[in-house]
Order: sequence, then structure tokens, then C-alpha cells
Amino acid sequence: MSDYEIMSKGRMIAFTTSACKPESSALAHSVVKIIQASESRIRVRKAKDQVTFEQGVDLVLGDLLKAYAGDSSQWAYRTTGISNFTGEPVGYKTWHRIMPVLQDLGYVDYHVGTNHQSPFDDGYFAGSASRFRATKSLIALAESKGVNLELLNEQYHTALPKSVLRLKSSKHGELQGAVMDFAITPQTQTIIDQVESINEYLAQQTLTGGVFEGYRRGFNLGDEKGFDWNQGGRLYAVGNSYQHLSGERRALMQINGEPAVEVDVSASHLSIYMGEMGHRGSDGIDLYAIDGVSRGAVKQYIASSFGLGKLITKWSAEAQAEVTAFDVAVVREAVCEAIPCLESLADSGLDWATLQYLEAKALMEAMESLHAKDIPAYGVHDSLIVPVSYHSECRQALTNAWRVKGWSIAF
Repeated sequence: MSDYEIMSKGRMIAFTTSACKPESSALAHSVVKIIQASESRIRVRKAKDQVTFEQGVDLVLGDLLKAYAGDSSQWAYRTTGISNFTGEPVGYKTWHRIMPVLQDLGYVDYHVGTNHQSPFDDGYFAGSASRFRATKSLIALAESKGVNLELLNEQYHTALPKSVLRLKSSKHGELQGAVMDFAITPQTQTIIDQVESINEYLAQQTLTGGVFEGYRRGFNLGDEKGFDWNQGGRLYAVGNSYQHLSGERRALMQINGEPAVEVDVSASHLSIYMGEMGHRGSDGIDLYAIDGVSRGAVKQYIASSFGLGKLITKWSAEAQAEVTAFDVAVVREAVCEAIPCLESLADSGLDWATLQYLEAKALMEAMESLHAKDIPAYGVHDSLIVPVSYHSECRQALTNAWRVKGWSIAF
């Protein structure tokens, strides 16, 4: 994995993680003293400003340490423009009295963010936010105060996200969609209430071997004609969450002290597409199993076609050798013969964003039905993770959510 890829998986510095044990509080107090000793202030801070400053140090340290101990990347990111601090617990001025000093003192590594020129000559799109990483010196200081990187979830508390709904515009070439503002309406408030209810329930559970700090629901294509909160809509766990772990690592997690099991819906988007097109398959059938073509090639062909919104005519440059060994035209013919409704993909109105929305809606219905029975369930887009003793209940909840919509289901 390249350095850029490692940085891109970092944790956001969201100012939601604070010390909750004597050891982590002692670290914050020590860093406050170190920063103050390096300052050349003439006047002592006012009491109110001192409280804000100390709180800022604590919140910054919490995110830096959680990022450092994360499974995907030791880097944390933060967009540092002045407007990005409006309404935040740490203001722009407080941030600049903390982070640059920590960099100068050798406690934080820094990688400057970038912006991309718009291809339409109308300004800049947001690029990579600035990256920050705790150095070995900061880790050594933390450990000297009794902070244990393996016990950070006990020594630091992360509040649930205040903003649980995010809307992005469509992509512009290789550039990701930009975050968009939206109005709070009865429709968006219903979405917000649903996510917050899920977050509050799962916050009462104990997940070990992985991190859960709340979900944010992300919608896409907000600038497209006809958008009605029906594009994308997946639940994304914030921070260095369990969603970033490999399947093997997630299999080692425990929920309330019990081993966890992940229940995946096989060929989820394809089963949804077929059902929406009035061609429901049989339950328990592997929809990617087509004679004469490898399962991997079929899966790649269908996934790429859904991503494009029409049947592809060539493999992408990222396709694996196992896939490109099959002529794309041969795969298309075999796929369309086995699943005739795919020939209508371009005119169906069902692309990746619509299929994601339908999938997310069904998954959340299954999740909530389990929560109503006091069965903790965590989502990973097309799967749910539950305590192993509730494996059959989870399968049934997903089956019910798929069948009621006329979609076939297989695990």
C-alpha cells in the first residue's frame, strides 16, 4: 500500500474524543504545560480562554492517539480552512495555538493538504485534507503518563456524531463529489432520527476487537435532477471503525463478550436489480454462478456495469488477470443469456446509487428489527454482524427484509 493510500484511510480529527480516565487526563494536563512553556505570551490567558485551550488540547490528543492506534492508518486528517472550524468545539484560533506548536516540538508529523483545480474553470474542488500523526515522542509521553494504546477505548470517550446525515454532489472526472448543504425538512429529519436511534442503541453495547463510534448516513448525487434522498444512503461508521477491518479481523470481534458472526447477503445488488425488474430469482441460488465463465468474471462484469449504469464493453484497467482472461463480449453474452433483464440496464433507471439506496434501506430495516428484539447488529453495507448465538435470527431478519420487497436472497 502506498503512503498516499495509507494516509487516505486516516481518522478524522472531529473533536469528539476526550479523556475519561486519570491517565488520559494527566497526559492532556502535561501537554498543556509543555505548550504553555514554549509560548512567549505577555499576558496570562483569561480563565475562560484557558478552559477552551485545555479542552482543545484534550480533544486533539484524543483523535491523534485513536488514529495512531487504528488498524487502517496512523494518520488523522482535518481540513484546516477557517470556515471548517465554525461551530466546532475547537475554534480556528485555538487550533493554531495547539497544532503548529505540537509540530514544532516534534510531537506531531504533518502533511499539507491539497486542492484540485476545477476542470470547468470555476474555482477549486476540495482535495486531500491535511494529515497529522502522533510521533514516537508523543506516544512515549503518553505511555509515561499511563496511557495504554490497547486500552484507548477505556481511557478516551468518543461522543456520537452530532451530524449524522451527509450529502455529496456527483463526481467530476476523478474528483470525488463535494459535500453539499441541505435543508432540514420533515424528510431529512426522519432520516436523521433513524440514524440517531440506531447510534444510541449500539452505543449501549460493548464491541471489542473493533471500534464503533456512531454512523453517518451518506447520500450521493445531490446535484442530479430528480434527487429525492434516494441515491446512495449507506451507513458509514465514523472514525477508524470496525468497517475498515478485514473480514478476518471482524471475525475476531466480540459483542457484549460473545463471539461475533457476519451474515453476508450474496450478490445483493444483482438480486435487488432482478427483483425491481420483475425477474425474481430463487432463494439460495448463487446468481454469479454461470456456466462457462468464472464467478469472479461474472461478478466483476455485473459490478462494473452497475457502476457505469449500462453494460460495459471492456474491462477496466484495475480488473484482475483472472477476469481479463475472459473476453468481455463472451462474458456479456453468457451473463445476458442467464439474466436477460440485464440487457435493459441502461434504460432501467437502476444504477449503483439507486441500488445502494435500496440495499441500505432493506439492511437498516433488518437491523432495526433485530434491535427491537434487543439483538445488537452492526452493518457493513451488504452484511450484518451479530453475536453468534443470534446467527439464525439475523438470517431471518435479512430474509424478511429482502422477500417483502420481492427480491431473492442467498447467503
